[in-house]
Amino acid sequence: MQLATIYGQPGFLLLATDDDGARLGCVGLRALPDRGPRTGEIRRLFVRERGRGLGLGRSLTEQLIARAAELGFDRLVLNTLPSMREAIGLYTALGFEPCAPYVDEPVAETLYFGLDVTTRPPTG
Repeated sequence: MQLATIYGQPGFLLLATDDDGARLGCVGLRALPDRGPRTGEIRRLFVRERGRGLGLGRSLTEQLIARAAELGFDRLVLNTLPSMREAIGLYTALGFEPCAPYVDEPVAETLYFGLDVTTRPPTG
C-alpha cells in the first residue's frame, strides 16, 4: 500500500474523525533520510469542509509536532503554495519559518518552511 510506504515508520499518518468515525481531516509525516536521520516532512494537511472552523488543522499539526519530537525528529519541513494563506498562517503561528528548498517541486511558486523541534516550546 502506498500510504504505508510513504508514511511508514518512523513516519506516521494522523486522522481526525467525527463521533461516527467519518474522516474529517488528516496529516502525515514522512522521514527524509537523505536530509538527515532526524528530519521529517509534513505532508497532506487537509481538513474537509464540514470539519473546518473547528481547529482541526491546528490540532492535527500540534499533535504531529509533539509525536515527531517523541520519536526523535529534530527538524520538520513542509512546502505549500502562496494561495494557501490559512495554512501559511497556521504554520507561522506554530513557529515554522521560511527555509531553503529541500526538494525539487514542479511549481515555481512553492514556499518552503522549517521548524527546529528541539528549540520549540511545548504547546498547551
